[in-house]
Amino acid sequence: MIRLFLTLSLLFLNISFLSSQESDAQDNLLRRANENYSLVFKNPDEAFRVSKDILKEARRENNQEAELCAISTQCVYFESKNNFEDLMNSAKLLYKKAEAYQNPEYQTSAKIDLFNAYAFNGLHDKAFEELKQAERIINKVNNKDIVTTLTKVNLYVAFSNYYLLQKDYYNQLKYVKLSAVEYEKFTDPKYRDRFRYIDYSNRSRVFADLKMVDSAEYYAKLSLLKENEFGRDDIQFSNYLVLGRVAIEKGNYNEAIGYLKEAEKIDSYKNHLNLLTLYDNVIYAYTMLNESESMRNYEAKRDSLKLSISENQNKSLHSLINEMGSDSTNNYLIFTILGLLFLIAGVFFFIRKNKIINSQEKASSEYLKDNYQNKSGEDYSRLLEMLKKNDPAFITYFSEVFPHFTPKLLKINPNLNQADIEFCALLKLNIPTNDIARFQFITLKSVQNKKYYIRKKLNIPKGIDIYNWFSLL
Repeated sequence: MIRLFLTLSLLFLNISFLSSQESDAQDNLLRRANENYSLVFKNPDEAFRVSKDILKEARRENNQEAELCAISTQCVYFESKNNFEDLMNSAKLLYKKAEAYQNPEYQTSAKIDLFNAYAFNGLHDKAFEELKQAERIINKVNNKDIVTTLTKVNLYVAFSNYYLLQKDYYNQLKYVKLSAVEYEKFTDPKYRDRFRYIDYSNRSRVFADLKMVDSAEYYAKLSLLKENEFGRDDIQFSNYLVLGRVAIEKGNYNEAIGYLKEAEKIDSYKNHLNLLTLYDNVIYAYTMLNESESMRNYEAKRDSLKLSISENQNKSLHSLINEMGSDSTNNYLIFTILGLLFLIAGVFFFIRKNKIINSQEKASSEYLKDNYQNKSGEDYSRLLEMLKKNDPAFITYFSEVFPHFTPKLLKINPNLNQADIEFCALLKLNIPTNDIARFQFITLKSVQNKKYYIRKKLNIPKGIDIYNWFSLL
């Protein structure tokens, strides 16, 4: 699962800032800037168009906070479009302006946007340094007003996302809880409730990554209950994505497809990492449902998105190279190689997976040549006959013949569902791919994909044939 990339939902709580010390005209412009910032999560294209007009007007009227808010809106827009190069440029502009205007909250926000840009490019060390700089900036602010508190909430969520990328889920949960400590300081109960709606969604994602499915489901549904009151499309997307992942872990694949399709319908802000998680889960669910055509459609969507991401990463890496200057030969080489690797990974991801599957199938064919015919005895013959007839009592009789098989599997991965176990039983019996496809009325590709996912679920080493592994279990 993606993870991560977690799914991850990555979810960044960028904050817009209000001021009560402006003239009526400036107040009106700032109010429009904040309203437009909220719009970016529902209609990014419209919000981006309006932000350009607000930016011009803010500069003309010297409305510093409206200007910063408009630039921040553009950062979110570029993030939603996977445009890492422009995200980086806009974040640097935001930081430069916020520093000139002596606004530490927006300086912190800019550093978080730079964290996003570097993290999306796989430069995690550089991304983490941006967060540490953001922390140093906001910790120098002595006042404890609502703006500072909101900025700290935002920063802690960014830290949690960093640990999500590191697959350090316990530290991720730690920072989600720290963000909750901050927003609980609000005296206005409605404000606290609004952030609880977001916090519940954040918690659900962490618990999903920790495989604590009941807690993940509980918090996602709790967040959805507040949807009518505080509805944000990015939060709704995350909640449906988590519920889809939970349904998959429980083996409820049709239910999972329903939730994941609801997430896909949301036509506004979508972090590309969350989209990849969505596609991976839909592909897996369709694979387990033996719906090969639908599975292939989503594989095409996923591979197209991966290619688009690789191209955008390549562009932004070139910007970093140009920024470093001509004397940084070693860094230039490193970033050039990274850019090429990203591009190659996007283009050849699908080919690589097929090569792995084909290689594994070849190894299995060699293994079965020597071992398939060795299967004999009354129990095996009866099981094979039941399998050919699609007898529903097959798995019951199999469990009688191999009473320790299922407990051993569940000890390795307690989250295996009944469909997984039944498929593993066929591998234990050395049933070849062609025969599994014929007996279960599915395509060869579906069987191969199931083997691929079973390997992942059971952590079967690449160098060991899957049939050999089950023979030793």
